[in-house]
Amino acid sequence: MARLTLRGWILFTAGIAAIVAAYSSGRSELLPLGALLVLLPIAGWVFVRVRPLKFAVTRDFSPAIVASGRASAVQLDVQNLSGYRSPAGYWRDTWPWRPFATVPVELGGLAARGIHYRAAGSTARLKYEVRPTRRGLFEIGPLLVDFTDPFGLVDGAVIAAGTDTLIVTPAIVPLPEGAVAIAADEGPTHLRQRRSYGGEDDLMTREYREGDAMRRVHWRASAHHGELMVRQEEQRSHAEAHIVLDTRRSNYRDAHSIRSVEEPESETFEWAIAFCASLSLYLLERGFIVRLVETGANQLAPAEQLDEFLHSLAAVQLTGQPEERMSLLRQVSRPDRSQGSVFAIVSSADSDSVDRLVTQRSSFDLAVAFVVDPWTSPVIATLRAAGWLCVQVHPDDSVEDAWLAVGAQQEARRG
Repeated sequence: MARLTLRGWILFTAGIAAIVAAYSSGRSELLPLGALLVLLPIAGWVFVRVRPLKFAVTRDFSPAIVASGRASAVQLDVQNLSGYRSPAGYWRDTWPWRPFATVPVELGGLAARGIHYRAAGSTARLKYEVRPTRRGLFEIGPLLVDFTDPFGLVDGAVIAAGTDTLIVTPAIVPLPEGAVAIAADEGPTHLRQRRSYGGEDDLMTREYREGDAMRRVHWRASAHHGELMVRQEEQRSHAEAHIVLDTRRSNYRDAHSIRSVEEPESETFEWAIAFCASLSLYLLERGFIVRLVETGANQLAPAEQLDEFLHSLAAVQLTGQPEERMSLLRQVSRPDRSQGSVFAIVSSADSDSVDRLVTQRSSFDLAVAFVVDPWTSPVIATLRAAGWLCVQVHPDDSVEDAWLAVGAQQEARRG
């Protein structure tokens, strides 16, 4: 790219004026002066536009995977690939959010590249810091190098081809320790027998939940408690947790396809992703096996494969393709036993997803639904009737507050 500077435009205009004056006034001595003033900017434009400058750029991010709102240091190695010394100028790297580029910084001239090796002085190491404001996979680059001709008459810019992908995950928020009572044991391969201080009937039974088979009703305990009770002879707790994430575009009422590059498709979905990330790491750090279930096509990597999981959290998008048979009990060897805890993160979930959550509630000791919906949602009443703890969340609410709300509901139930 090449364009005249203010000095170049002044000389070019003055040259045209001198040529016109030479012909109109008959003063031929003005003609060489006008021609010189016109030719200088043209020569500068040719120097900038035609000169085959070429640079190679490599980038390193530290850290390579960064959470939104956090800084990542970018290191660039810029090499002059031209057969001659590059002129001094200014460099700026680009990215897809405001202000879209770094502040221009001076770049000295680089020596010509050697024929078979990297010549001394042909490479410069540059550094800057980038702070993305939302999650995603972002292309950083290309690098732009601005320079001028030796007389400062024409500005030029060289695009150093090549971009690199910065992986930006949602912000990981530490959840308050001990705020929620979750059935767990000393490790994923052990089982822990549930105990109580009641009689034998209390030890072997629990309240009836929608979806329980009538053959499991314990009639004597039901008469004692005044409500239906079911047997749980081998009821045990696993250090296992299921996280259901709603990824169906049709289930997010604030999803919109027309948006700027700086806006997420759905603020509601972004909150759901951030909470899923924080909850997954919270459970993993405490020895739980974490199983992820998506209502749409599978996009998330297993939580135990941390780097791949974080990469998939950065890349996951709303989808229009439903999961044909969403089940919380896949890869379960004993579906008649408790499968630990389940946490559903949904918005305006479709009726089929809600029905599956209702019918599979009885397989878990603890079932919590985070309904991320700033509007009144009929999902909450349906899930609560099936025994789910429900927390209604606004996209502006904090992750910590949503987690504490679960503990408050547990206390209220016990009270």
